[in-house]
Amino acid sequence: MFLKALRWCNPIGWWLALRRSLTGGSVTLLLIGIVSMNIVWGYPWMGMFASCFAMFVVGWGINRVMSPRLKATLDVPLAVRAGEEFVARVSLIHQGRLPALSLSVGLDPNRRKSSRGDLQITVDAAAKQWIPEIAPGETATTNQSLTFLRRGVHVMPPVRVESLFPFHLFRSTQWIDSGESMVITPRRLDWDSDISWQAIHTSLRGLAVGLSQGDHQHYVGSREYRAGMPVRRWDFASWARLGKPILREFNSAAKQTVTVFIDTTPGEADTRAIFASRWRRLSADEDVSLERLLSIASAGLETLVGANVQVRLVVPWQAPSVIQSQERNGNLRSVLCEGASDPTPLLMALAEAEAVDEATAQEVLQAMPQAGGTFHGVVFSRRGSDDVDLSGLPDLMWLNINSEPQEAFGNVPVFNTIQPPTETLA
Repeated sequence: MFLKALRWCNPIGWWLALRRSLTGGSVTLLLIGIVSMNIVWGYPWMGMFASCFAMFVVGWGINRVMSPRLKATLDVPLAVRAGEEFVARVSLIHQGRLPALSLSVGLDPNRRKSSRGDLQITVDAAAKQWIPEIAPGETATTNQSLTFLRRGVHVMPPVRVESLFPFHLFRSTQWIDSGESMVITPRRLDWDSDISWQAIHTSLRGLAVGLSQGDHQHYVGSREYRAGMPVRRWDFASWARLGKPILREFNSAAKQTVTVFIDTTPGEADTRAIFASRWRRLSADEDVSLERLLSIASAGLETLVGANVQVRLVVPWQAPSVIQSQERNGNLRSVLCEGASDPTPLLMALAEAEAVDEATAQEVLQAMPQAGGTFHGVVFSRRGSDDVDLSGLPDLMWLNINSEPQEAFGNVPVFNTIQPPTETLA
């Protein structure tokens, strides 16, 4: 308490606060007062000096007394892609007894050092919004356009509120933290210019079509045909042998689930690039290869979900806590998304993705097969399938974003899949 009182009585603190609160109007009053003191005393210079001094002192006191007590809340989307502009709605709730007058409101990304390079405000939206009055207990709202340049979970910048009452003579500034955070997903992929993505898209569409056309059906037995039974597939060999119509019965799962793992292990070229630049400062966002992998993977997840395929994404890194549909298996966490639904939870899981080592990637691959039924797995990676132990994973589709697509079947680019020859021909 004593230190707080001593800090309040510190003249240096008062002088710095006064200096920060000066505006063009107060500086003009100060200059006029100084000039009037250096001129011969008498009328009208005495009155001019007195009026300037009175306006300066009284105006500063009124500005401090009328400083508003506000609470800020932000209405922002749950997740936004990096590099895409979105609108944040700022709501100011006045909790003081006196009205808040002549307010200038806007988000201030320069308040925190960590967000200076992550957040960008457009030139048109950089100008602060003007609010003439907020009555006690009322709420004022304003909108501001923002763009996050890097993926991750970012804390929203504080709201900067400036009170210019009275007559714009002084400025009282306060920064109000809203406590809101944004999940920024990987950048949107340029589909037309990336040849590797075109090949990956073709492979994923083929997988989705195969699941929807009956590749998921399992033979359970044969039985004699009776009138009224639904005909799914005739068993001609048994029909010819027994002399009576026989049907094959198949059992299909209600939902077709594809397990997806994004192997963020660096390839040989990526490892050499990191080793060559070890003496200069590198941050995680400078890994261009990783960002490209995540962009391609996010586009692939959207393709599978849009094709009415249920997707389970294995996440060996930290996933944002705002994702609700999470499953945990040991140290691994998976996010499940229904087919033909919003793939935002899957994209949010990639917000804090980071490179993993080969041991972690191999552990995830061995834990991917599910118990019972046919396993369908897709792996996005920067490595080739020959560099990984894939024993026990016969139905795994390995998509290497750095490999050159092969021209086959009418100049359609395709990727190799780790499947038996009979299934590949089928």
